[in-house]
Amino acid sequence: MDHIESCHPEKNLERKMISQDCLSKYCTSFSRGLRELLVDAELAAHPGLHCAEHTPTLQKHSTGAGKPPRTQEVQNSDDLNTFQSVHTSVMKGRSREEMSDQDVLMRKNSCSPPKPFDGGAKRLGRTELGPYAHEKQMPSWLRKLLEIGTKSIRSRGVTSGGTIQGHRKARNEASGIIPTLVRLCKEDRSVRRAFLCSAKVLQVSKIPNEGGFCGYRNIQMQISYIRECRYPGYEQFPETLPTILQLQDMIENAWDQGFNSVGRIETGGIRGTRKYIGTPESVLGIIVDVTLIGIRCEAGSIQAVRNMRAHDVLFKCIADYFGRVCSLGSDDKVFQTDLPPVYLQHQGHSMTVIGFEIRIDGAANLLVFDPMFKPPSALKRLEEHPAKPIDPTRILKVYRRDATYFQKYKNFEILRFRPLGNFAGAKMRTSPNVIITGTPGVGKTVHCEQLAQDTGLRHLSINQVAKDHGCFESYDQDLETWVVDEDKLLDAIEDEMAQGGLLVDWHACDLFPKSWIDLVVVLRCASTSVLYDRLMSRGYKQAKLQENLDAEIFGVLLEEAREAFDEEVVVELNSEQDDDVENNCARISTWIDCWKTNQPNITE
Repeated sequence: MDHIESCHPEKNLERKMISQDCLSKYCTSFSRGLRELLVDAELAAHPGLHCAEHTPTLQKHSTGAGKPPRTQEVQNSDDLNTFQSVHTSVMKGRSREEMSDQDVLMRKNSCSPPKPFDGGAKRLGRTELGPYAHEKQMPSWLRKLLEIGTKSIRSRGVTSGGTIQGHRKARNEASGIIPTLVRLCKEDRSVRRAFLCSAKVLQVSKIPNEGGFCGYRNIQMQISYIRECRYPGYEQFPETLPTILQLQDMIENAWDQGFNSVGRIETGGIRGTRKYIGTPESVLGIIVDVTLIGIRCEAGSIQAVRNMRAHDVLFKCIADYFGRVCSLGSDDKVFQTDLPPVYLQHQGHSMTVIGFEIRIDGAANLLVFDPMFKPPSALKRLEEHPAKPIDPTRILKVYRRDATYFQKYKNFEILRFRPLGNFAGAKMRTSPNVIITGTPGVGKTVHCEQLAQDTGLRHLSINQVAKDHGCFESYDQDLETWVVDEDKLLDAIEDEMAQGGLLVDWHACDLFPKSWIDLVVVLRCASTSVLYDRLMSRGYKQAKLQENLDAEIFGVLLEEAREAFDEEVVVELNSEQDDDVENNCARISTWIDCWKTNQPNITE
């Protein structure tokens, strides 16, 4: 309380609105007009971070970096692999290969179609939604603040092509922060290695007196990556980031469409309120409103597994994320990548992970953009002056979160986008491979033929390939069909798949390697009578007809697709009416155009 009384003078802004039963869990903090709600567990570290925001001066020579506290100790930590091996050793001999992402990341259905409400949802309370869990509408002064408090600044710049382009940026948005952090990490003697995400991510901070809208500020940072890197869906954000109120509208609109509509039951609605939002709602706000298919994203929860604590699992997950795209055999101290940032949520707060650090003494940190804190004043000066900072460690303190911070929490949620073109083999392809799959009779061939005309991709009928190359094992007398030799079939199409640009027409998809495929479209026919008539017109006998009807009713092929491929590249589309073909092909064509636009290796 001494910190609050001496450093955060009370503004008396709606103090009375925080009920007494919340005071044991939340602490209201006022820092230079920035009103904050803190979970008690965060209060100890909070004052030092605000001090680091205002690290004042620069000088030409460094006085040396302070020694960081020892947290996760790594002996002989020469690179990221060493850090990972120490964490894996906690698993009592379990190798890194044995502990896959499935062990540390419980994926949620972030990009799946609407699911019916099962009636089991309950209204959440202050523990999950914060001190304003039962609020109907935020105060009018706050709404007005959110509408006018982030007025944008218009600037002009010259593009690489020599044209002048205008940009709008809100006053609480800062660009160019990550390249400066790269420089600081290089100069900090306490850093052995550091890994940072795309330099195009904006740092978005709260505005004075806004309260607990960290989740929305982190969504804005994710959207800044989408917009600046021209990630699929970037057209939805042409000039400015959506405001908090607009993001609330996006989430509510997604609920209206049936996407995770249980969220409305649990929250009672969020439009115009100060209720906290979680990662599922963040996924909706970023992705569902974009209305594009095949966006590469995944959301999931992280908790303790076997002999690893939750924060150790979190650190390993982030380390793996950066380690996969960095050449760890090099002597580089700091790696600047093009990776997307990672949305991270724990109880009561969220932040955006922009990097990972290994210190000389073996400790590990996450580097984050925390909406509670604005860029330090000294950091802004570094963009204009070549002088070295007095103490890089002090400036970096605002962005570092170590094990001591995270060990208080037992559960974490993350959202991360897949880097563009990160599939194995993608660098060889200038056009994507798309599987059109589904039960016989749902219209796979019709879709492929239409898409071939619309997109220029080539229709590859696996049935025809099997016939041309004799890829058969045996003949099933009961079903009157040939059994395909999958190994022979894959050998026959491997070269074509590597070149890309194929519309693969086949009733199964789980035999294809993940690296071959960029999008899986599962066509469905909900009307059994329509499907029955289609199969009867083919002359199917009763046993074969019934097996296909059962497969469609129980969604067998959709389930196989979701088991064989990452769920974010699996899309379910209805194919029952004549209009469905045209609508589906238009959506798939849009996705193909976005894929081509965002491939870094494509040359015009």
